[in-house]
Amino acid sequence: MKKVVIRGPLITQSGYGVHSRQVARWLVEQSKAKKIDLTCQCLNWGSTQWKLNENADDGLIGEIMRHSKNVNHKLDVSFQIQLPNEWDTNLASFNVGITAGVETDVCNPAWIDAINKMDVVVVPSEFTKKTFMTSGQITTPIKVIPESFIDEISLEDIEDPFDFSTSFNFLIFGQLTSNNPEDDRKNIFNTVKIICENFKNDDDVGIVLKTNSGRGTKIDRLNIRRQFESLVGQVRNGPFPKINLLHGDLSPKEVAALYRNEKIKCLVSMTRGEGYGLPLLEAAASGLPIIATGWSGHTDFLKGDGYQKIKYDLRKISNSKVDNNIFVPGAKWAEPNHKSALEALTKFRKYPSMYEKRAKSASLKIKKDYCFESIKNLYNSAFGEIL
Repeated sequence: MKKVVIRGPLITQSGYGVHSRQVARWLVEQSKAKKIDLTCQCLNWGSTQWKLNENADDGLIGEIMRHSKNVNHKLDVSFQIQLPNEWDTNLASFNVGITAGVETDVCNPAWIDAINKMDVVVVPSEFTKKTFMTSGQITTPIKVIPESFIDEISLEDIEDPFDFSTSFNFLIFGQLTSNNPEDDRKNIFNTVKIICENFKNDDDVGIVLKTNSGRGTKIDRLNIRRQFESLVGQVRNGPFPKINLLHGDLSPKEVAALYRNEKIKCLVSMTRGEGYGLPLLEAAASGLPIIATGWSGHTDFLKGDGYQKIKYDLRKISNSKVDNNIFVPGAKWAEPNHKSALEALTKFRKYPSMYEKRAKSASLKIKKDYCFESIKNLYNSAFGEIL
C-alpha cells in the first residue's frame, strides 16, 4: 500500500482551500477503500480563517483532521496544492504539484525552475498551462484537471434563505484583493461603479455583493461596509440601484440557493484575471446567466453564446501590485472595456429571458463535465497507476 501525503491549505476559507479539499475528497475515498495510506498536512493561506467544524463539507473536514499527522520520513507520493515556489521535492519519491498558477500573462521565472523539479504538475485551466509554457522552458508534464462545482448545485429542492427587496439583481461574487481599485484583481469597485452608472434611474435593479477582504469577522464586515458606502456615495446619484451586502461564510446549500434565487438574474465579473474562477463555474452550472471579462481561466468553460463576454485590453499591472512572487514586473492582465461592459449590461436588462434560456442550455454540459464524479475520474486516470 502506497504512503500518500496531501499538503495544502486544506481547511482554510480560501480558493486554494476549496481546491485542496476537492483533491483531498478523492484521496480520502482511496484511503477508505484501503488503496492508500493517507496523511494530510494542513497549511495556512494568508490571513484566511480555518474551518474547524468536523461535520462541515459532509464530514470531509473531520476526515482531514483524522488523517493529519507528523511524518519524519519520505513518503511514496505527494500531492501539494500550493504556489510552485512552495513545493517540496523532498516530501515524497513522486511529487505532484497542483496550482491555479497565475492570473497574468506571464509567471515568475522562479516558478519554471520549481515546475521542472516536480514529477508532474496539475493546473485547473488551459489558460494557466499556456501561461506556464510561454513563460520559460518546461520539461515536466503539465496536466489540466479542472475543479468541480459543489454537489449542492444539482439538488432539485433547496431552501432559499435570501429575500431581496429588488426584483432584478446583478450578483457580484468575489474577495476584495486590494483597497486600491486599480490593483483589485476581481475589479469589484469598478464593477459596482459601472452598474450604478448604468441603472441609476431603475428602481427594480439591485446589486447583491458577496465579498470580504480575507476573513469572515465582524471587523472585516465593518471595513467592507465602510469602503463600499464611501464608493457608492461617489458613484451613485440617488437611491438606485440598491446594494445588498452579503458577508461571511455561506454553507454549500446557501451558495447554491444564492445562484438559483429567482431575484438573482445574472452574475457579473469584470475580473482582470483568473487562474480558474470557481464562482463563475458554479454560476454556470446553476444555469445563471453570466457577464464576464473574455480573458483568462474561466474562458475554458464559459464558451459559446450562453455567456456575454466583455471586451478587454491587456495592460501592465501597476508597480504597487508587483510582489515578485505571484505578480512580476512587466506582467499584464485584462482591463475590461467600459463601453463593452455597458453594452452587455444594457442588452441583458432588455432581453433577460433570451440569456436565461441560453444559460440553462449551456449548464447541461457544465453539469456533466465538471461534477465531482467527472473530475475524480480524471484524477483516477492521471494517477491511478502510481497509487
